[in-house]
Amino acid sequence: MKRPTWLPRVTLSELYDTLVLASRSLTERRTRSLLTIIGIAIGPLALVSILSVVEGYSSFVLEQLEGLGQNLIILLPGADYTLDNDDLRFLERLDGVEVVAPYYSFRAEIRRGGDIVDVTVFMIDPDIFFRALSKLEVVEGDKPSRARYIEAVVGWYIAHDEEGRAVYRLNDIISIDYYEIEGLRVEKKRVNLLIRGVLGEFGNAFFVNPDTLVLLPMEAGEKLFGMKEWSGVMMVMEDPVYVENTTRYLRKIYQERVAVVSLVEISRVVSTITAAMRFVTIAAGGAAFAVAVTSIAATMITSVMERTREIGVLKAIGFTSRRIMAMILLESLIMGIIGSLIGMSIGVVAAEVLARQGMVIRGIQTIVIKASPAFEVSLFVKTLSLTLIVSIFGGLLPAYRASKIPPAEALRYE
Repeated sequence: MKRPTWLPRVTLSELYDTLVLASRSLTERRTRSLLTIIGIAIGPLALVSILSVVEGYSSFVLEQLEGLGQNLIILLPGADYTLDNDDLRFLERLDGVEVVAPYYSFRAEIRRGGDIVDVTVFMIDPDIFFRALSKLEVVEGDKPSRARYIEAVVGWYIAHDEEGRAVYRLNDIISIDYYEIEGLRVEKKRVNLLIRGVLGEFGNAFFVNPDTLVLLPMEAGEKLFGMKEWSGVMMVMEDPVYVENTTRYLRKIYQERVAVVSLVEISRVVSTITAAMRFVTIAAGGAAFAVAVTSIAATMITSVMERTREIGVLKAIGFTSRRIMAMILLESLIMGIIGSLIGMSIGVVAAEVLARQGMVIRGIQTIVIKASPAFEVSLFVKTLSLTLIVSIFGGLLPAYRASKIPPAEALRYE
């Protein structure tokens, strides 16, 4: 293949000399070069630290939602509406419905060693519950029995402390404290339960946290806690393809009287939020890179002006304009590579620190989500590539100006 006429012939020796000259120029102006490198590092730092955390949390939440079942729909009655057997029969007749089950639930407290832990007491047909949430499994003991409604299956972080040490074991008695409101009076009550089983560690979810769950059969709601009105209804569809249309239809039927929630929609919301956060992060990183271009250009223009005589000498001893241009661009690229590596390294540390803080979601219950940042190779490759492009753009104008300096005029320059 014939070499293009515009492409200069460069030997390895010439390339090495050009690289040495570019590196020496940066070391001679250390303070200015260091400040420029710091300015370049801000963009990679922001992209790696924030995007890795966003992607890590997004992946974690989506995996948890998928684990809870994409064919699940939850109906929550409003303040002025009560779900009853008529609603149950109506829901069972809908297309694509596999099973429908009412449930009771409320917030309570248990004492785990010296700590008070907020828990969710959830009462439903155990077989339907585990069919709907197929990723949940009992790792110790058995599932709750409908006949023995004082026996419970508890979440991992009820039976174990934060270090994973067992606090409660099978057949231990656990006391649940809850509050009952009667008119203007709030009464604290306590119920003792027998631990029949322990769920495996799962992670936080949105409508129920399996790790802080006390699971009882449906009969416990009426016979043990005296509950009369269902807290909600759980619908399990035959296939996730039915979820969207069924959710839309139920919202049209019930309107504001009942809240209809599907995990598929929550997954979409999470993906939308992630995309928005990714866009904001890239925009902020873009602004940092724009500043880096200006910083590189200012640094290199100043450097070219200070080295006018040096450039004249180099041209006088045989350096071509293209080789001078390559030398200035190499200086920009070296600063870009160093700045990118420093920024990405600090970004990894910053991402780990941010991720350890956890994300707190406050609502009916407080959920703390902790997930590891997602350090993907593509993120580092894209960040490095973007930094190199920025470095080239920042160095183009100074390199062009340096290549156009006439040797004779440069030698007379003081």
